[in-house]
Amino acid sequence: MATKEQIARAIAELQIIEQIVNEFQLRIATLDAALREHESAISLIEEMKKAEGNMEVLIPIGGGNFVHGIITSTDKMEVSVGAGVVITKSLEEGHQIMLKRKDSLIRMKEAYLQKLQEHINRAAELRRFLESVRTE
Repeated sequence: MATKEQIARAIAELQIIEQIVNEFQLRIATLDAALREHESAISLIEEMKKAEGNMEVLIPIGGGNFVHGIITSTDKMEVSVGAGVVITKSLEEGHQIMLKRKDSLIRMKEAYLQKLQEHINRAAELRRFLESVRTE
């Protein structure tokens, strides 16, 4: 038979784990959004590599709205290096940078998914313990 202290600890741990699970789910959703953004950018870069001359594009301006634009230089791009700093890179260098960033995001998401699953498993153990105590 479980003591009141064991039950209280299990309940407290379960509440903490539920908060952690929610946080991991939010982080994973954020990573998913970043991955979609990177995939879209990579796709555009790949189209730019195929283009000869100017390239007509739709430029998102927010709220699901777009304006028409023309890319006049398909051999170079501006790449964010953080802290508001942008540098000019060849299209191929920019493409490689975006692919590496995407891979990094995927690895981060996989690590979060693994940790999430570990916490979900622990929460299930605690729920089983609390259910068994309740039915005693």
